[in-house]
Amino acid sequence: MTHEQKLELIKSYIDDIRTYEHDEHLSTNERQHIKRALDVYTNLYSDVEKGKVDADLLHENITSFLYMLQ
Repeated sequence: MTHEQKLELIKSYIDDIRTYEHDEHLSTNERQHIKRALDVYTNLYSDVEKGKVDADLLHENITSFLYMLQ
């Protein structure tokens, strides 16, 4: 998988989290937790684009977070 493909996949995961943030069944506390995670992942995504963070590390972390949300 190329670096660009990894970035595209991570971006789609971030979009999934953004969508999940608006789930009407979430409590205020859960919504705030997801918003904080979304902010962190968005910033880390930017760092991956700049080469400051390894894309594989972010991919592993964000997939773990998505698994936890299920």
